[in-house]
Amino acid sequence: MFNESEYQTVWLIYLAAAAVGWLVWWKMTRWIGWWFVREPLQLLMAVLLFTPAAVEQLKAEQAPAVIIWVLDTLFGTGDNQGRMLAELALVASIVMAAWVAFACLRLAWRQWRRQTGEQTDPA
Repeated sequence: MFNESEYQTVWLIYLAAAAVGWLVWWKMTRWIGWWFVREPLQLLMAVLLFTPAAVEQLKAEQAPAVIIWVLDTLFGTGDNQGRMLAELALVASIVMAAWVAFACLRLAWRQWRRQTGEQTDPA
């Protein structure tokens, strides 16, 4: 379909457009005051935009998983809907588990700083 340089050029254009779209989403969700709502929304959008998947199971070409899923669902062009949803769900669950771990560490760090700050106060 594409030669190697065209394939890489299309990917670079997509990544640039996805980065701009993610920055727009970042700005759109900035007004949300609760970090525990805002950050997962931003991460889920990153998963949707930046998760690649193999177009065919035995071929090397890849495309964004959400685009494959949308095209297969709307136009019935293939039978990849389940595979794409599974890949997106797997990546989203890994990212959310990492975020929960990071959020717990952040809360523990804040709690520890609060406790050590109270102990070192002379008053």
